[in-house]
Amino acid sequence: MDYETRTKLRKKITPVNCKLILITQNDADIPLTNHSKVQGTFYNLLSQVNPKIMYQYHKSTLVKPWSFSYLRFYFKQPESERRGFTHIRRGQRGYINIKTIDSDIHELIKIYVNEKESLEIGSLKLIIERVEFEHGNLNKVPQSIDTITVKLETPTFFYNARKRTLDKFTAETFLNYQCEKFKQLGIVNLEAEELYPYLRIVQDYTQKRRGYISNTIDKNKVITLEGQVGNITFKIVGNSFERTLMWKLVYLSEFTGIGVRTSLGFGYNSIISIK
Repeated sequence: MDYETRTKLRKKITPVNCKLILITQNDADIPLTNHSKVQGTFYNLLSQVNPKIMYQYHKSTLVKPWSFSYLRFYFKQPESERRGFTHIRRGQRGYINIKTIDSDIHELIKIYVNEKESLEIGSLKLIIERVEFEHGNLNKVPQSIDTITVKLETPTFFYNARKRTLDKFTAETFLNYQCEKFKQLGIVNLEAEELYPYLRIVQDYTQKRRGYISNTIDKNKVITLEGQVGNITFKIVGNSFERTLMWKLVYLSEFTGIGVRTSLGFGYNSIISIK
């Protein structure tokens, strides 16, 4: 591996988690696991601040430098009589996490929160109580890196060459997708095959779960996508340089999502353990 040229990451990568704390303003039945709903809200939020930037991001072929969670609540909400919907009551406090490596996205969120007081997800109206920014540091490398456990919080999946979902989450597939994503984002230019010896999965406590996106032709219908949720533990091997490089790739994946459809909130994840 030509360390000096092909493992050098782009400068000015600014990982940040933006946590929007929200309070519901009405009762509503909404599908919390419909990724299109949250994506639509996110796009609308940013479009109101800078339409030109969001016009560029609407291009389907463009890799997006963000990942976001479902709308979550601090207390469990009752299921609706409508299948796949949750009944959200007025006055409930919840939140959405938006993670990004792009300082422009971070700034757009700050501007929106300073100028606006509310947003909508489907028929649910929410007041923005506050936003919490947690800044990451790519150069703050743990002293000891042997294993990293990642929690897959929304369905995470990969496609094969025929655009069919792969049944198994492997370290090789993870590297294939993430390296290609990082190339397109201009972060680093690496061939995944070079990294295969340095990363493997030693524990897989995941299960299948469905997520949904709206049918663009018939808004009353949804498309079902199935992926993995749960904990994956990666084992990192190699010398100090190689361990640091692998740490950075896994760390950046927390802010860009893992796998496919990450611009819709699939593949949202968090690092929960480093040993």
